[in-house]
Amino acid sequence: MRDIGHDLMHAITHADHSIFALVKALALRPGRVARDYVDGRRKKYFGPFGFLIISVGLATFVIALSGVHWFAPITDNPVAEFLQRHINLVILIQMPIIALLCWALFFRARLHYAEHLILAAYTSGFRALFLGLVEMPLLVLAGATTAEPRFVWAYYALWVAYFAFAATQFYVGNRLWTAAKAVLVIVLGQIAVIYLVYVFVYLYARFAF
Repeated sequence: MRDIGHDLMHAITHADHSIFALVKALALRPGRVARDYVDGRRKKYFGPFGFLIISVGLATFVIALSGVHWFAPITDNPVAEFLQRHINLVILIQMPIIALLCWALFFRARLHYAEHLILAAYTSGFRALFLGLVEMPLLVLAGATTAEPRFVWAYYALWVAYFAFAATQFYVGNRLWTAAKAVLVIVLGQIAVIYLVYVFVYLYARFAF
């Protein structure tokens, strides 16, 4: 946890050129990058939490700049506008949930929660970067919205496949079984986030008026 705290402070006060090498490594071997960090080989790459904060910040900026309404399926305009302005919080809140589910489903790996958090931070950061630099420009060029089924299925299918790929590199054991549990982690994590968003919508509608 001390290393995590130091990494967060580094993200706020510094920038590191190795972030570009990290992006390439995360595209090809995300689980091995996370495993290297857990095993103490940390000088080669930009830290996971610094990368996550920068990626989420960039994705939030691009979404705001593009004008795409990320929460278009929510019909309550004031709520949608609030979530649109604070989408960085929505992305960040899923990361510790993913780590918690990994800790529960991969308990045989005998890793601490903070070690599962490393995998969740690196993969969530790459996901945010993909969202900001690939998905948003494609949506703008296609004139599409996030309410369209083809976008939802494509985006989340890629996210599920990417996290499963990373998990097979990070965890020791049968790769097919590891990938299956990783898919379950993402599905449960997404359900949890959707539930939290709609709880917020309900509470807002109940107490704001």
